Amino acid sequence: MTDHIAFYGKGGVGISTLISNISAALVEAGFRVLQIGCGLTGDSCSILTGGLPIPTVWDQYGKHGTITFDSVVSRGFKDTYCIELGSPQVEQGASGMAQAFDLLLKHDLISSLCPDFVLYDISGDQTFAVLQALSEKIDLHRIFAVTTADFMSLTAVNSIMIQLERSGDSQVPVPFGGLIPNGIASSFEESFISDFARHTGTHMLGRIPRSLMVRQCELYGKTVIEASPLSNQSYFYRRLANQIVDESIKLTATQQPKPFSREQLRSWAREWADRLYALENGLVADGAAI
Repeated sequence: MTDHIAFYGKGGVGISTLISNISAALVEAGFRVLQIGCGLTGDSCSILTGGLPIPTVWDQYGKHGTITFDSVVSRGFKDTYCIELGSPQVEQGASGMAQAFDLLLKHDLISSLCPDFVLYDISGDQTFAVLQALSEKIDLHRIFAVTTADFMSLTAVNSIMIQLERSGDSQVPVPFGGLIPNGIASSFEESFISDFARHTGTHMLGRIPRSLMVRQCELYGKTVIEASPLSNQSYFYRRLANQIVDESIKLTATQQPKPFSREQLRSWAREWADRLYALENGLVADGAAI
């Protein structure tokens, strides 16, 4: 049985790098993995394929009027399968990617690979529209939200949670697998995301620390798993991959998130601003040092 798993978040939080390293860790562990890039730039899988771009579904369809397995399916690190959807025009965004995905289904290219996992890389302004289009066409097993420790990233996560909650009223909601903190540089940042998860009733998976090694490996066109397999950073990616496998084994998700309202989110942000102000100014509250 194939598990279809989507990863979403604000553009710029490092989703493509994260998913590519998860794909590499899963393949390394013996799983058959397909990674599908759902972005307009078509570079989700680049560090799995030596830093080189691969043809998108729309590239091939536009040139030949059809697609074949060999024209759109590329092989990366340890035979990770890679597909980039692309879009015929930037302004078509999610609808263009949905049409590209329809082409994959029409030609039976996903099921022909018999993957254990299909990982979808979804980020940017079209996130919810792409998620909604995918959930209407396939049985998404889990959705994971990726975020860095900044307010705008968490705001984007909360916004998608709200839209998922609303869409779940009219159809079966896609199980929420959890929140993934990415590029974490301090215990404060981890606590910040953890508090957001607690308030929204969200399960938080293991953090991925910020590291120059990630940047270095990207410049080589490789995942950390490939370029530095014995590093501590590789350990964090492998641990996260194991957690995702564990989540996929569960018949149901722990619980669906309960997002903040706009007013609640702003009030929560002010509380954290007060904490930071106290920390920066060495204030003591209720007789306790901060």
